[in-house]
Amino acid sequence: MNIKEIKEKYTCLDYLGERVVRKTASGYLARAPWREDKHPSLTITSNGKGWHDLSSGAHGSVIDLVMLDLKCDIASACEELECRNPSFSLPQPSLENDGGREKETFSRFDVVPLQSRGLFAYLHQRGINIEIAKRFLVEAHYSTRQPDDGTYIYTLGYSNDNGGYELRNAFRKLSKAPKTITTHHLIENAPTVVFEGFFDMLSFATLCGEIRHNYLTLNSIVNADAAIDELRNTNGQVYLCLDNDKGGDDATAKMLDALPSAIDIRSRFAPAKDLNAYLILKNKEK
Repeated sequence: MNIKEIKEKYTCLDYLGERVVRKTASGYLARAPWREDKHPSLTITSNGKGWHDLSSGAHGSVIDLVMLDLKCDIASACEELECRNPSFSLPQPSLENDGGREKETFSRFDVVPLQSRGLFAYLHQRGINIEIAKRFLVEAHYSTRQPDDGTYIYTLGYSNDNGGYELRNAFRKLSKAPKTITTHHLIENAPTVVFEGFFDMLSFATLCGEIRHNYLTLNSIVNADAAIDELRNTNGQVYLCLDNDKGGDDATAKMLDALPSAIDIRSRFAPAKDLNAYLILKNKEK
């Protein structure tokens, strides 16, 4: 597919996805993906083909948009857009400020190997080693529209022990039921490290530089009981690496009460709230 065909097939709305805030009299208003855009400052033409950044004055086609966002060349921008086929769902306005994880009814849900440059860029922003991420994550394509109209949103996918998924991209956090823990029995008799979320697990592995432990991810502190049941049958030392906040305090206390030999190692990344925040801080210091 040549550049002209890509510009005809894909729109800025396809690429921006959930950053599109609302329709306006002259087109659309969106949040710029390359900065924290609390007051949406990106205008999109009514046909979705062009954009204008009210903050910097930059403007152009959908390819220019991708190049600016991912800081890549034109060939990489075209490849990124072609990876997103079919195009993304235009978001529902009610989902704009979804601070926590949501539950959705999925009309479509597919997983493929992790391949999107956009998701690689997101992992890089979070400080995660890409090769390590590929061992644990997939790329999920899903739609919550009824009926399914062939469009989808794409995101990182992290499966749990019962076939559910944690879904995460730069804009949303979702879960696909059933929701439970994820266990990674990677090395016989190795210690097991327990995390709240998969980004903390990936951060730990990134800091280690290789896989040296077994991992258990709660995917939510409400799954502490399921983790306790699993860990009672686990050989080797258990290390608790939950968040440095009230929820992490409570879950850690509960698990230590049930598993007296477990060791709380959260002090190693304090005062950061969690291990990913610690990793990002360490990277900035470098």
